[in-house]
Amino acid sequence: MRNYTAFLALLLTGCLSSPAKQEPWQAQVICDLGVKMGGCAVGDLLPEVLGDEIAVTTGDGLVALVWAEAGGFKHEVIAALPGEAIQCAIGELDPTSPGAELVTVGKRLGGEDEPGQGVVLLHRRGKSGWESTELLTTEALIHGVAIGDADPLHAGNELVVGGFTNRAFVLRHMGDGLFDVEATVDTSAPIKGIAIGLRGAILAQDDGRLVEIVRHSGGFEPRTLFEGIDSLARVSATRDVVLFCGNSGHLRVWRKENVETLLTSGDRLRGAVLADLDPNRPGIEGATTGYDGFVRLVCGQNGTWVSSSAGPSLEGGFNCPTIGHDDGRLHHLAAGEVGESGMCLVACGYSGRLILFSR
Repeated sequence: MRNYTAFLALLLTGCLSSPAKQEPWQAQVICDLGVKMGGCAVGDLLPEVLGDEIAVTTGDGLVALVWAEAGGFKHEVIAALPGEAIQCAIGELDPTSPGAELVTVGKRLGGEDEPGQGVVLLHRRGKSGWESTELLTTEALIHGVAIGDADPLHAGNELVVGGFTNRAFVLRHMGDGLFDVEATVDTSAPIKGIAIGLRGAILAQDDGRLVEIVRHSGGFEPRTLFEGIDSLARVSATRDVVLFCGNSGHLRVWRKENVETLLTSGDRLRGAVLADLDPNRPGIEGATTGYDGFVRLVCGQNGTWVSSSAGPSLEGGFNCPTIGHDDGRLHHLAAGEVGESGMCLVACGYSGRLILFSR
């Protein structure tokens, strides 16, 4: 088990010892669909394929799956939806089904900015190919999604979604491939991003609030962890750390009721990742991206912080090295073990390119 508490120690004090020399990060375009990509996720959707696969959603409703094969990458469009797919998540929801499940959220019909219903869709491979099942419709756009153990009172994982209905929905697999809404939680504003962590799920809200929803005997209850001014958009969490960002360009970390600003970008941030991105260091690292097109890590070197020549302004002694760049706005960031490349980062956005960062 990874020592997640070491993450903040690395952020606040730098590394305890000099790491072994590593190869620099390499960027590779592994899929180009030529249309804005909204979200991406990494997980084991094809058990027969080595490593994890990458799912990506697009503004015109495409859902594509990308995997490593024969020294390169292949992709397949597994769904063409009538509405824009904003974000996606991969995780184990149905214990009777091989591999993980893919869930996308967005608009049931039309684009993100058009009026109309939101939708939550489950995608999995059947005997005759990929099948899409509607799990939930709402009166407005669904924007955030996460899969994980948000409810310690029940075994297995939950699906947590939310958006512009000002409600979070917790769904559970009920058996025989069926899902049901276990709980709904009212929020003070639209939900832009969701992560599983702390004691339940974490919501990044459009009113600048970071909210934890926690399971109690009577249902889920919200607790505000942070209250800002500008919209929050992305969040990642462990059992004791939350990394979050949004329109202000601030990347922040929450731990033990305290919030630290790690960096300030000149544009909106749209990526918050916590993962073991450096095997030579204890604990986990962070990563972020945004509308300026840069992908940056949160890590130290030789006990000090690394500055990047194209980096953001320094806040409170923190800075992040840049590992890559796209010439369009980047909209989402995810991490996972892709093929034989080990732990990687994947980014997507307005250019329509899915970019893999590996060592």
